[in-house]
Amino acid sequence: MLSAASRNARCHHRLPAALAHAAVAVIATCAVGPLAAQVLPPVCGWYEPPVPLAYPETNARYYQIDLPAQPPAGARIRVEGEFLATRYFSLQTYDARFDPVDHLADYRLRADSGSRSTLLGPTASNPAVAPGGRYTAYVRYGTPPRNRPRNTLYTGTRIAAPVRARLWLRAYLPEGRIKLPKVVLETPDGDRPLFDPASCRDPIKPAAAAVDSTPVAAALPSASPAATGSSANPRLLPFEVFQAVGDDGEANSQFGLNQDAAYMALALRRSDDVILVQGRAPTFRERDQAFPLRPELRYWSFCQNDEQRTTAVACVPDRAIPLDADGRYHVVLADDLPSAQLRARGFASLPFGSVRDGRGLLIYRQLIAASDFEGAVQRVDDSSDPRTVIGDYAPLAVRCPRDLFSARVRAGDTPASVFTTCAAAP
Repeated sequence: MLSAASRNARCHHRLPAALAHAAVAVIATCAVGPLAAQVLPPVCGWYEPPVPLAYPETNARYYQIDLPAQPPAGARIRVEGEFLATRYFSLQTYDARFDPVDHLADYRLRADSGSRSTLLGPTASNPAVAPGGRYTAYVRYGTPPRNRPRNTLYTGTRIAAPVRARLWLRAYLPEGRIKLPKVVLETPDGDRPLFDPASCRDPIKPAAAAVDSTPVAAALPSASPAATGSSANPRLLPFEVFQAVGDDGEANSQFGLNQDAAYMALALRRSDDVILVQGRAPTFRERDQAFPLRPELRYWSFCQNDEQRTTAVACVPDRAIPLDADGRYHVVLADDLPSAQLRARGFASLPFGSVRDGRGLLIYRQLIAASDFEGAVQRVDDSSDPRTVIGDYAPLAVRCPRDLFSARVRAGDTPASVFTTCAAAP
């Protein structure tokens, strides 16, 4: 495995292009050729990737397990797990390049006979899986058939020794410790471990989260004479929708795709301005609540990221974002602003953070949209203006002079009024 710093040029340039699909923390082994060469022995069990790449969601946990490249004929992988106490979880398979192959979201998992799952659908009257019920899933080698068996994922065909496929488990907003599934290799001669323990290596521990050492101000700053009369001209900044990744010379790369998610993103350069984001909030439902009966999304969030490193600075989940009387959110992106005071005034906040070359990437994430949700990002194709398709569900940002923003907040303006003032500033 290679660190983020030691990826070759092809891999380095491909990751930022895949921002629309990057919802996992991934370590990739990048090499020239159609397949990435796997040179290290496998880890025998579940492990968390040691470096959080591909713009992960900080409110989620990610686990992967290596799969044999050439199992015995007729073999399959059996996954025995419990429905987790999370807002969402899924099983997904990836090929050697970490392009997605197949997936099973929690609502598609059928419970074991005699067990229980209260899940009726991704956004139906009960959109959460009750913890404790059990399921059995399978990973088969090859391409998914037209009529696939229940609870079954496939590896695809782009694996060959010594290259391996991977199985991923995602868990959003987990409640307490995650009980990882048992994974075994079924063969015609009986169950076996995935790998000989003597050939396995210990997993590398995940890297500690980067801590932004920038001090947080105790109060909203006063206007400074030096900043008065700045030539900065605020302008509206629309988010872009990403649904496909360009050809990287070998194949259509979708590094780290979460097939249950859709994304919009805004690339930003560090400046003295405050970025203020406004949009109409989709409805969601906490796992242990009864309403709304038909939430529009399973989960949504905003995450600030380091565009070049493809790491996350911080994320704010749907349940931590205040809404105004019109059902709109207002998210502030800036360092040195007091988050508690901003939240009391109706704003959610994210730090810009310490990002390489001052290049940040703000990502709006939607997860499992209801089929009739008019604000689903999946409804927007590459050639359409998002706001003509999903209206004000598409987030819109404005670059606002810091002194103007602080003055209007101190004056008691509503978040919507602050946004309008910033958009009209010279």
